[in-house]
Amino acid sequence: MTAQPGRRARRAAGPAEGALDPARAPAQQHWYAEHAAAWIPAPSPVSDKYRRGVLGVRTGSVAYPGAAVLGVSAAWRTGLGMLRYVPSRDASVDRFGLPSPAAAVLAAHPETVFGEGSGPSGGCDAWLIGSGTDPEARSDEEREALLALLAGPAPVVVDAGALQLALGAAPGGASDGAPAAAGETAPSGETERSDAPARLGAPAILTPHRGEFLRLWRAAGLGERPRGWPARGRGGSDRPPRIDALASAASRLAECLGVAVLLKGSTTVTATPGGQTMLSGPATPWLATAGTGDVLAGILGALIAANAAVVREDPEVLGAIGASAAVLHDAAARRASGDAAPGEAESPRGGPITAADVAAALPAAIAELRAARAAGRRHHH
Repeated sequence: MTAQPGRRARRAAGPAEGALDPARAPAQQHWYAEHAAAWIPAPSPVSDKYRRGVLGVRTGSVAYPGAAVLGVSAAWRTGLGMLRYVPSRDASVDRFGLPSPAAAVLAAHPETVFGEGSGPSGGCDAWLIGSGTDPEARSDEEREALLALLAGPAPVVVDAGALQLALGAAPGGASDGAPAAAGETAPSGETERSDAPARLGAPAILTPHRGEFLRLWRAAGLGERPRGWPARGRGGSDRPPRIDALASAASRLAECLGVAVLLKGSTTVTATPGGQTMLSGPATPWLATAGTGDVLAGILGALIAANAAVVREDPEVLGAIGASAAVLHDAAARRASGDAAPGEAESPRGGPITAADVAAALPAAIAELRAARAAGRRHHH
């Protein structure tokens, strides 16, 4: 699973001139708008919906239909050619009369195609799984379907409720009895079976927040917590670890599991099995609101689908794409909130936003990033 970037250095640099080459980059790199813009492709006169990228999305549940809508909205607005939505099959109980995830997605985005296509990847260039799902309620049928995606050829974004399942299938993953990683939108205290019959064949990127990361760290047998991470909970500290401790831990977990890891936070850390670490942020504090993780997962899925050929050739570029998704996520949040740029003040500029506001701001944020990159290239020439 671990990529060998040195063998494909020029090809892996990115889909457009100016993208940072992970094979020649420093081990730890701060990721900026100019880096991110290189991974946001624009359609050409010969593009069609298939050439622009097809993303499969298997997210949401009866209990959390909104997570599916937010991820789908973000993915569409990042610039896909097609999105296929496949509702998860679980045993969740509808206590509030909520619409099914499929009905909610259809109402929000009637352009969405429902169901898988043909072929081993279901007619998709990449997949997003796990957002808004609860391992405790997952059916055996759904579990087998997710494992098949993780063992398949298409790149996979693994979020929230699917994290522990991917851990069991990863090359360096845990065996039986690892504690379940609670989804951001669907916490669970139960144990997810990790006796996976399939191994992780797909290029994958895991997207935990700090709490999920700690559960993955422990389940992978790496100890109680990474070095430099303060204890949390009763009698402990809630202060975040230092950036160098976050980067070191993300890099260690990526190396151990043989997959890319995007550790979400004010400063997002993306690490690859080959030793590259990208830092993005700090993001606007207005992003600290429910559902923004689902939006980030949708952005990431769309960017991977659009760059799937490069990812299949060298999975190490998932680090660059993950960092680019985090930069775009922050850019959209800043545009939506009015917090135009990072500042030194303790309080951010602008005002409150919702996750849906971030998704809605993505087209304008992409236009700004692309325009700034084009202006920079003209200046250099």
